[in-house]
Amino acid sequence: MINRIFATGYSEKDINDLKPLVERLNAILVDIRFVPYSEIMFWRRVYLKTLLGNKYLHIVNLGNRSFKERDKISIQNLNLGLETLLSLNTNVILFCACAEAENCHRRVIAEELKKSGIMVTEIEDWKNALIS
Repeated sequence: MINRIFATGYSEKDINDLKPLVERLNAILVDIRFVPYSEIMFWRRVYLKTLLGNKYLHIVNLGNRSFKERDKISIQNLNLGLETLLSLNTNVILFCACAEAENCHRRVIAEELKKSGIMVTEIEDWKNALIS
């Protein structure tokens, strides 16, 4: 069973704050991008995997396969993705590119988790995020 779930996007963030955030929250960074690629090298799967090692996991089933279409959300396989997510026995950080959750597919995932009584804490400030 999963412990705590956090969520964040990397847009407008500093890569140097990511590893300390993951360590401070004692979490695994769960990349929920359909395609874990960015034009900025630091946000690519290969870089994140090198930086975080076994603290990085990509769950393609939680990705938005309509990510190229603005304002359209179509989760690859929400049920299977949530099953994979909930099987993790640790804190997790749902991670994507969007700066704000409001128009992001991570909001859809958070709402689905909330239906099961699981709350997701959004992290906006990586430097000052603390476990309460």
